[in-house]
Amino acid sequence: MAVKQGKKDDVTDVAFEDAMEIAGYGKFSMFIIFLTGLTLTTSTLGSVDVSFLLPAAECDLQLSSTDKGLLGSSFFIGIIASSHLSGFLADTLGRKYVLVRGLSLNVLLYILGTFAPNFWSFFIIKVISGALTCPNVYRYNPTARRVRPDKEKSTSLADKHLTQHYRSPLLRLNWLADSQGTWSLDLWIVTFKPWRLFFLLCAVPSLLCSILFCLVPESPKFLLTRGNREDTLKVLQRVHSINTGRVLDSYPVKSVIMDANEVPPPPLAEGKGVLPVLKHICDQTLPLFRPPFLKDLMLCVILMVDICLCANTVFLWLPEITNRISVYKESHAADSTLCEMIRRDQSIVYGVTNTTSAPVECVSTINTAVFLPNVLIALVRPVVMMTASIFVPLFDRRIVLGSLLVFGSSIAFLLTVVSNAPIAITIFGALTMVAVLSHNVLCSIVIEIFPTYISAMAVSINNIFGRLGAVLGSQLFSLLIDTECPLLFHLLSGTLLSCSVVPFFFKLQNKIPTPNERSRNTSLSIP
Repeated sequence: MAVKQGKKDDVTDVAFEDAMEIAGYGKFSMFIIFLTGLTLTTSTLGSVDVSFLLPAAECDLQLSSTDKGLLGSSFFIGIIASSHLSGFLADTLGRKYVLVRGLSLNVLLYILGTFAPNFWSFFIIKVISGALTCPNVYRYNPTARRVRPDKEKSTSLADKHLTQHYRSPLLRLNWLADSQGTWSLDLWIVTFKPWRLFFLLCAVPSLLCSILFCLVPESPKFLLTRGNREDTLKVLQRVHSINTGRVLDSYPVKSVIMDANEVPPPPLAEGKGVLPVLKHICDQTLPLFRPPFLKDLMLCVILMVDICLCANTVFLWLPEITNRISVYKESHAADSTLCEMIRRDQSIVYGVTNTTSAPVECVSTINTAVFLPNVLIALVRPVVMMTASIFVPLFDRRIVLGSLLVFGSSIAFLLTVVSNAPIAITIFGALTMVAVLSHNVLCSIVIEIFPTYISAMAVSINNIFGRLGAVLGSQLFSLLIDTECPLLFHLLSGTLLSCSVVPFFFKLQNKIPTPNERSRNTSLSIP
């Protein structure tokens, strides 16, 4: 640690990473891990909440399979539309500034969506919700255990563990709401049913996060990259005080400087109006499309598109798939392949047949058995994520990511040949876990290879293309699930296998941690 010695034990001009290490790890760090995990839950919930409403809302909103695919894509369309702007705002105004406002407005949108009278109003609300759900929580890291890349990847997996842990009670809540089935309340504009109550309750995580973020400071690393050395020191003093239980003045660091390998951000454009803002956006974005970052950006984009195409699509359609299987097994005793069980006759469109104009009564068939596999998956997934947070840092992440993609490809292929319903649902659930693990490992790589001043922009650009993959996957599912189901899973299997070699083109600073780093990573994995 190269520092200047001041009076007594005080030190000056301490590199940021070293200053964070001195701040320690304790109550504040654990609270940030909890808050980050809870905030990631709001983003994950926003992308999958619709999936638990589709079986119950298909009559109220008159949904066909194509409509369900479009509605499932709506959240990702919003993220695509706003990711670049949100990355710019997070890199310019601060992570906390963007998160608090986005989460607060998201609560209002959940309330409006609860009373959406038709498909298009609900679709528009979900698009706006996606635009406000900023992904830059990945870069909110005012804690000593998210300073170095080898540490970031482990804590990121721990955050994802918390995200999956929070989904379990939400699934049980959806179970209680939708399984009570028959009650309704006429509110003139809409008929209030259990699925609307569930959607309203989905606003609680956003509300809680927006309140809790008001209690924490801005990311000290962001403040330092913007030249606010005094504010950075105040945040570090607060972190040290809460972690150790000592007074603020006990923090021995008196001045902080950027790390030697950290590239300073471009200066803010001077002047008022649109042109200076556009110039600054270009200054934040163009470095990503030039050497040495262009190659890594392209590799990340390829992987993100493929992983999100699989992960988000499977997340969205899992409740619908399990519901279709449950309904099918009620009238068929013999074993059938997954595609035979989930294929639905499209000769009847909800409300009107294709051969006659006579109306057909729409009945929302919701088998309560649909919730059991989803709850079990939600309970098992946190164990898998926590285990991964311990063992993934012990290996080269390129090998881990490549192996996960090969394994996911094998699982997707098996779905076309398995003829047992419980096994098919288990394999389908395992595919979601593999996809989430792959996404999280890739995010840790993205965070490491790009410097702080453009990392949020890099995450945002990757999210744009990742969500494009999610939209594509959702549309592929809706178009092929009833007509070319085996082709659908063969496509998923082939794309995952093709991308399994891509991670080996990354050049990571820390390929395999040393024994000391392994010890630190393992200790930080459990919040």
